Amino acid sequence: MAARVLIIDAQSERTEQLAQALAAAGFEVAGIVAESDDVHGAVKALKPDAILIDADSPSRDTLEGLAILGKRFPRPILMLSESTDTDLVRDAARLGISTYAVDGISPVLLRSLVEVTMAHFQNQRSLASELQEAQQALQDRRLIDKAKYRLVQEMHMTEEEAYHQLRRMAMERGMKIAELARLLAERGTAG
Repeated sequence: MAARVLIIDAQSERTEQLAQALAAAGFEVAGIVAESDDVHGAVKALKPDAILIDADSPSRDTLEGLAILGKRFPRPILMLSESTDTDLVRDAARLGISTYAVDGISPVLLRSLVEVTMAHFQNQRSLASELQEAQQALQDRRLIDKAKYRLVQEMHMTEEEAYHQLRRMAMERGMKIAELARLLAERGTAG
């Protein structure tokens, strides 16, 4: 099944050519939406795999709007523009635009750009998810260590005995050790 690309038209005269180039490159054009229309509603309704904005010279407002769109509906966003302003390119990257390319694109290059943009977006999301999981594991480890320390101090256990006690208590309650440690931290007691 072909990836579905939504084109957001920021009053460019080449948008229809882009739609044809996308189709020639093997993509399905999910729709063409004017920048002044309800872009958020269109993304929600059409559920595209990627978003391509065609803007002759994107404004800061356009970029800010795309940043909000990207946070609300995470999708790879590719921007085509005639502007080579390096500050604008940096702002686009900072605000979450996956790819910023200057106009003059053949169907073959467009296909490559969309595919790389989608792959890059997925890699970024995967890395963000892995980071979140690692942060949660670290937080859980800290809670378990605090609960063990509390048992060592209050019940004069060794660290190993405290860990086994926590494990036993968690099993008796049908909980994970980290969940028990969090509960104990909230109650302020180890018993």
